[in-house]
Amino acid sequence: MKKVLSLAFISLTLVGCNGNSDDEQPCGEITLPVIVPAIRVNLFDINEQALNACDAILTITNSSGTEVVYGSAFNNCEEEFSLDGGFNLEEHDFLIEKAGFVNQEFSNISPIETRCAYETIEIDVFLEVN
Repeated sequence: MKKVLSLAFISLTLVGCNGNSDDEQPCGEITLPVIVPAIRVNLFDINEQALNACDAILTITNSSGTEVVYGSAFNNCEEEFSLDGGFNLEEHDFLIEKAGFVNQEFSNISPIETRCAYETIEIDVFLEVN
């Protein structure tokens, strides 16, 4: 059984990389500004029900400084269930606050590094009622 799993892993690895790392395409040149948030915080209550972004505040701190995102600033905050922020490939600390709920703080969160840049890391935060 172990041998079968090993062979499956090897074949998936070879297929995923086309079997040759020399065939990798170079990273493309970015000609237009592209903003990729480092962190996306999805808001839920303790019963796993989605919470809208109204009255939510995301404060992100990294070596570049502090950024504050106000959920109530969205025109349709009742229809938004996440907040995005942080725009560098580095560690971020963040605090999520929402009226009527206990604040939560997270440290040393990094986006997902890729070969050419990074991808947004999504974090589900379950808030407890105050």
